[in-house]
Order: sequence, then structure tokens, then C-alpha cells
Amino acid sequence: MSDYLKKFKSIFLVEEDAKTEQDQKAERQAPTPPTAQPVPVATQVAHEGKLTDKFVEILSSALEKNNQPGFDYLEFRQALKNLAKMPMDESTRFQSAYAMAQTMGVTAPSLIESAKTYLTVLQGEQTRFNEAHAQQRNKLIGNREEEINQLDLQIKQKTEQIELLTRQIEEHKKQSEVIRHEIGESTVKIENTRADFEATFQVVAGKIKDDLTKIQQFLQG
Repeated sequence: MSDYLKKFKSIFLVEEDAKTEQDQKAERQAPTPPTAQPVPVATQVAHEGKLTDKFVEILSSALEKNNQPGFDYLEFRQALKNLAKMPMDESTRFQSAYAMAQTMGVTAPSLIESAKTYLTVLQGEQTRFNEAHAQQRNKLIGNREEEINQLDLQIKQKTEQIELLTRQIEEHKKQSEVIRHEIGESTVKIENTRADFEATFQVVAGKIKDDLTKIQQFLQG
């Protein structure tokens, strides 16, 4: 870790909130908890955010490149940090740090201007990060969201097709039952007609056959 990064962390980060290297090493060596079951995409939520060395280093590097010569806001901040160990209220702490700054020719307006300069530097880093974040999001998520939209559209269209086909199938089933019923009725009617014809035929033909037998018996004897 560079000296400037150490200085940056020492004057901006509360020691209780910043994990020591030993703590980080212990975390890396700690047993890995059981892997949780995959969480559905729809229920995944980004965490609230936490302080990380990666971004601390990025911001400190930006300030280092724009560090102003002489006693400026960063040195004033360091003085405030040193005085935090003393038993005094916040107002007294600021007044004491400013008294020290005045001995080096620093005025309240110049101190304010210096702080605003560093804040502008940080905001520039924020802008660059947001632009990179937007590009990365578009690259990794944007196209995938469009893919989801296309799939959802296909699902909707095919669901409508299934519903249409289901209605048509039900209509065809009803038509099939009607036709089956009509065929049954027609079959019975036709077969009854055939049976009536056969019965009538047998009666008439029987009479003729009976007459033929008697003619041959009585008239050719």
C-alpha cells in the first residue's frame, strides 16, 4: 500500500470502520460457508454498498494526482484527525486546526476553495465511474433484457396460439360428436329400412315361391 493511500485512509476513514489487514487475512482464511441455493433473478437485490479498498485506492489516487502544494484542505483534515484524540468538542477542534493552518498563511476562503477543488476531483471520478457503469450494465444486462422481452413476446404469441388451437380442438370434438350421432341415427335408419325391405321381400317372395310349388303340383300333374 502506498504512503499516500495510507495517509488518505488515515485521515478520511474511521479506524473502527476500516478493517485491518489482519482482519482481512482472517476473513480470507475463514471456512467457506455452505453454498446457498441459487436465488431466482427476480428476487436478487443489490446490497446497500460498503467501503472497499479497491475504490478507496481509486479515489485516493485521483486526489494524489491533484494534490495542491503547501498546507491545504488535506493537511487541515489531518490536523483535525490528530486533534480528535484530544478531549475537546468539535468546534474547538476546528478552531485549533485552523489556528495551526493560519500560521502557514492559510485563510478560511482558501481552505474552502481547496476543499471544493478536491470535491470536484472526486465528483469527476464519480462521473467517470457512472459512465463506465452504464456501459458495463448495457453490455451485460441491456441486451439480455431485450432478449427477455423477445422471449416474453414469443411466449405471449404462442400462448395465444395454444388458446386458439385449444378452442378449435374443442369445436372439432363437438363437431365430431355431432357427426357420430348423426351417423348412428342414419345407420339405424338405413339398417331398419334394409330390414323392412328384407322382411317385405321374404313375405312377397315367399308367397310367389309357395304359388310356384302349388302350380307345379296341381297344374302339371
